[in-house]
Amino acid sequence: MRILQCTYFLLTICGCFPPPSWTTPFKKSLYHVYAVFTLLLLNSLLLSQILDVVFNVESQDEFSDNFCITLVVLVTTWKISTILIRRRSVLFLIDWLQKEPFLPVDAEEHEMRLRFGKISDWNTIGYTSLLLICAFWIYVRSLLTDFKNRKLTFRAWLPYDYSSASVFLLTFAHQTIAATICCFASVAGDSLYSGLLIHIYCQFEILEHRLKNIARDGEYTVRLCARHHDRIYKFARMVNNEFKLIVFFQFCISMSVLCFNLYRMTQIKMDSRFVETTLYSICTLTQIFYYCWYGNEVKLKSLQLPDMIFRSDWTSLNNNTKKAFLIVMRRSRKPIEFSTGHIISVNLDSFMSLLKTSYSAFNMMQQSQKS
Repeated sequence: MRILQCTYFLLTICGCFPPPSWTTPFKKSLYHVYAVFTLLLLNSLLLSQILDVVFNVESQDEFSDNFCITLVVLVTTWKISTILIRRRSVLFLIDWLQKEPFLPVDAEEHEMRLRFGKISDWNTIGYTSLLLICAFWIYVRSLLTDFKNRKLTFRAWLPYDYSSASVFLLTFAHQTIAATICCFASVAGDSLYSGLLIHIYCQFEILEHRLKNIARDGEYTVRLCARHHDRIYKFARMVNNEFKLIVFFQFCISMSVLCFNLYRMTQIKMDSRFVETTLYSICTLTQIFYYCWYGNEVKLKSLQLPDMIFRSDWTSLNNNTKKAFLIVMRRSRKPIEFSTGHIISVNLDSFMSLLKTSYSAFNMMQQSQKS
């Protein structure tokens, strides 16, 4: 059973991982061409927006129209580029979850992993739907108000004149396709990280099940459980090392976007752009909330290991087994905690701090404008 199916599908669309069935040299080469094409689309959109700030922006309103979108494209391009560079490591993590001791060994454990796999997939589907709704609103608003005036959906500096109908149509299509791929890539990067956190939580559930069955089933030995617990910690450490830069960058960008969107909502009227900014803010909050919620859940679950052991039939075991349990319990005193280089912890406290910091920065911007 392949884990993170929806996430893997989105990563395939974004040019990160080829379909498993594409094993022939021709298909692999074809997919490499497609991957280069998607990267060129994202980077060309990002470059045109950055150059717009450099050459075209002359007022605060023009900067507002550009700033948030540019940040999102920037962080998404960073995520996909990082995943591509570390593709082997990411695939190793996914494959490791499908090997012993993480692999389920009975029907109950299979049911557990299937349940958490569905949670991960539904999160991916829900988040994708939210971003596509926001993107669809932007596209419709642009078609109804900007298209007839030959104004692009997103501000951009382009090295050619797009006033003619055919050139404008091609440029408009380029932005639409690139923005849609950007949505998929953003969801793929976020779902990959949160999905791995969900499966770490799942492994603690499986470990608890094995601990409960130690006394009555010789297959679930204490040695296996101790080894399983050690591998969970190693796996979590690897996940943190692979994604800490992405998470740090995402926190910084999310704080900037939230602060700027709050400020922007106070400056625009209650019209389509207000709805667009509100949807955009909700997407940003959802994005960072996924990280913090599941990071917090894994931390709390890792602290519950002593309770898992006490709920097992440990009194009927010999002294050597009890000593092994004590060693495992001693290690569990230090919980699994995801962080960004010891700067930001990925938990609900950090999420609340992000909201408070964004609101404080928003108040400072308002006060500076009044003065």
